Amino acid sequence: MLGQLLLSNGLITAEELEQALSRQEWSGEPVGQILVELEALAPHQLERALREQARLRGEPAGDRPFVLVVEDDPEAGAVVSEILEGAGYRVGIAQNEAEAMAVLLEPEESRPAAIVLDLALPQHGGVELLTVLRKNGGTSRLPVVILTGHPDFEDQIRARGLEVSGFLTKPVPARRLVEAVEAAFRKAWEPAG
Repeated sequence: MLGQLLLSNGLITAEELEQALSRQEWSGEPVGQILVELEALAPHQLERALREQARLRGEPAGDRPFVLVVEDDPEAGAVVSEILEGAGYRVGIAQNEAEAMAVLLEPEESRPAAIVLDLALPQHGGVELLTVLRKNGGTSRLPVVILTGHPDFEDQIRARGLEVSGFLTKPVPARRLVEAVEAAFRKAWEPAG
């Protein structure tokens, strides 16, 4: 459906869609991700199309858990967003710590239910953001799944005693990302004790 939506809106050509579908057959990658990689589609166009796809399917946005993706690379953020939206989540993207904190300071009903966090952020870094989250009473128990290209960060997180729901190293299969987010939700919803 996504490919047809993009084609009907004139965002891609029939040839680009055919190429993406052909590649999807052997790679298993989402069509949107392939189109972004082929530079046939900009990440922001993909994000907009995914929202439109959810609307057309009649998916009520408020009934799905909200996941905030904190990722400074727009293409990587769009790919993670597409994967999670395909799994039924509402997704927002913050490209730096300030944008993430702005979302987290929203009223409680507007806040994310979980975060997928890249640790190599441009300002203070994801480890510092995670430290702030864990020290703040309103976000101290918020499920956080780390998604980073730097596996050495795991030692820093352990050394600081920061709790995370999952630690994934890029590149990660889409299925593994969804499984990690689902596991984070299950753990967060378990009764304490």
